[in-house]
Amino acid sequence: MENLQGIAVLAMMLGIFSTIFWMVVSWRAMRAHEKLADAVERLTQRQAANPETESKSPQES
Repeated sequence: MENLQGIAVLAMMLGIFSTIFWMVVSWRAMRAHEKLADAVERLTQRQAANPETESKSPQES
């Protein structure tokens, strides 16, 4: 019976560690997505304010 309790404690610790790990990964992914969305929003606002840069690609200039 002692062996099963040890396995149960180990499984609970693994579950807690796994939960915390994926919460951290998700938090970092959310922050990266927010930064990317802000950068795209700034880029589209800049292009809307200056329409002549919208039609030119970097290779053409």
